[in-house]
Amino acid sequence: MGLILLVEDEPGAVALMRRYIESSSFEHKLAVFAKAAEALLYAVKNKVDLFILDIQLLDYRGTELARQLRSMPEYRFTPILFTTELAGEELSAYREIKCYDFLVKPFTEAEFQRTFQAALEMGAQMQAAPEILRIEQKQFLFEYEIRNILYIESFGKRLFIHTAQSGGSEVTDQISGYSLLKLLDMVPQNRLLQCHKSFLVNPVHIYKIDKANRLLYLEGCKTAVPIGEKYQKAVFERGQP
Repeated sequence: MGLILLVEDEPGAVALMRRYIESSSFEHKLAVFAKAAEALLYAVKNKVDLFILDIQLLDYRGTELARQLRSMPEYRFTPILFTTELAGEELSAYREIKCYDFLVKPFTEAEFQRTFQAALEMGAQMQAAPEILRIEQKQFLFEYEIRNILYIESFGKRLFIHTAQSGGSEVTDQISGYSLLKLLDMVPQNRLLQCHKSFLVNPVHIYKIDKANRLLYLEGCKTAVPIGEKYQKAVFERGQP
């Protein structure tokens, strides 16, 4: 049985969403909290499959709770749905925190069910075995979860692979004997995106595109990645968060 964590401080909204969830999913347990701090403690002790967070909570904001959850390795890719009454704020949260989707109150049962079921399906897909990039270097074999790769830089005959680690840190490995084109052929289609003759990026980590200066900004990465003129059309179409 999977676990859904609902963080909502309005009893009426809790009752409504509980009814919607119970009518659509018999395979999930629902845990409800009114305060973000209590919900975070519960998430630390239990494996949650889907978060539904109100942006305005009693103690602190749901967006801050989402950031705390995203800093935990086990919840970096867990679907998060936001509910809010504030027009515009849900879009900011969506882009900054990479929630799965949002619901603006008041929403209908049909709207809830459509978004809720899609999030469950996405969560189930994310639970599948991670895709691995394997690179041989002399007598060593390096393995990288593709979802953790931030970007790959080509410099002369060397490649630098930048990956996101638990706790928000970044690790860089140097490899030789591979080209960017070869790496693109080694990963499933569309997992990595070439944005420059010397750079590949992981589109799932893009949170901002500076079109004027042709720069990409990635979650958990202090370095802005350049966009080459040859690649900008593909990047703007594919990478826009």
